[in-house]
Amino acid sequence: MKHIIAVSVLFLFTSNFYGQGAFKKAAKGNDYIVVVNDGIQFSIGASYLMSGEETYGSQDFLSGQRESYRVKPTGNIGYAVELGFAHFPKWKGIPIKFLRKSRIWDYFDWGLGYKVFSGEESTNINTSDAFGTSISNDDFIGEFDLNLFSARLSAHSLIYFGKKKIDKARKHFIDNAFGLNFEYRSNEGNRLYNDNFTQNPLPFQFQAPYNLQFHYGLGVGVRFNRAWMMIPTLEVPLIGIHEWNGLNSKWNWFSSQYWPVLFKVKFIKLFERVPKCGAYGDPSEMNFDKKFRSGNF
Repeated sequence: MKHIIAVSVLFLFTSNFYGQGAFKKAAKGNDYIVVVNDGIQFSIGASYLMSGEETYGSQDFLSGQRESYRVKPTGNIGYAVELGFAHFPKWKGIPIKFLRKSRIWDYFDWGLGYKVFSGEESTNINTSDAFGTSISNDDFIGEFDLNLFSARLSAHSLIYFGKKKIDKARKHFIDNAFGLNFEYRSNEGNRLYNDNFTQNPLPFQFQAPYNLQFHYGLGVGVRFNRAWMMIPTLEVPLIGIHEWNGLNSKWNWFSSQYWPVLFKVKFIKLFERVPKCGAYGDPSEMNFDKKFRSGNF
């Protein structure tokens, strides 16, 4: 119920902003409307837990019986939503000469969201007698859903490509992002196998309810007009700062580790308004609008 309410609230916000902007094209030659260097960003996407390798082992008993086991983690598809803001700085930045108009830092964005990661772990136990004859072969499954409230901050660098343009700026670009994401797990998460199976051959370890990670995002973006752009993005954590699990970003659940990845479609809508000073407008805003049209924002 908690995640249904959270998604509903974010959907109402995003629907409201989408309805106001509606991807309509700006009037051709309309220099009396300028884009400013701040805007709203929202995204919806799919989450996935990439599972680690299967684990095998066996143990012998005094009776002569042997118990062999196989532990197999599996990731499932979940979902994620986010709402926040994007900010394009007015400074010129540090240009990357061989990439023409690209810069080391073009903009940064942040947002608050909700994520659901889902997975399961299955354990197969085969018991044989002293002569190697199988006595029993059983499968047991543990399933879990992790409901997370999240906060993210990312810095982005854009690399333009293609010949199509919006105004004077190239329409398509590659979006590279580095940043931090923080998650708080709102539920305890299932810590027992189905049917109350407890004879697990490996010890359990569960991820802490608070997570802070350093992540990388790679997206391919398209500009619809001066104000609207869409960026499908693959976002992956690189290092888990808390909870620390070594130099990786995997999460522990049951006897296995999982790598949380996210594919999302992000929309950015820069705010537009009539200049304060007639046709010429505020100098800083007119300058940003000019740079944005030419791809130098």
